[in-house]
Amino acid sequence: MMITFHAIGMGVMVGLSVILDARLLGWFLEIPYSALQRFLGVAWLGFGINFLSGASLFTTQAPDYVVHVIFMVKMSLVVLGAITAAVLQNIVARESATWGQGAAPTNVKIIAWLSIIFWVPAIVTGRLAAYI
Repeated sequence: MMITFHAIGMGVMVGLSVILDARLLGWFLEIPYSALQRFLGVAWLGFGINFLSGASLFTTQAPDYVVHVIFMVKMSLVVLGAITAAVLQNIVARESATWGQGAAPTNVKIIAWLSIIFWVPAIVTGRLAAYI
């Protein structure tokens, strides 16, 4: 049951984050930033589901996971992904009205690329951790 919740939470958080990242990078120009801003609360709900289900899964094998490199890399990537999501959420809320319908400024695009770079390997290492 917990792995199901974990997959759902991950799909919601990472899925919505990557959609926002793609929009910031210039894809889906017809979607206004204000529409995406409304979904970011749902993304954090997915993150909360992931946190709770992940904590539950972690407690079943905590001694093994704490010393395993793959798990520690995964957790580092998740933290970095969450930080980039929070930073982008704040930037979009404050500044997106000045961008019009175009892509975001270069510094914001860099953060969006970092977000993708953190989330994708976090998913891969999460799957690898299942085989520890």
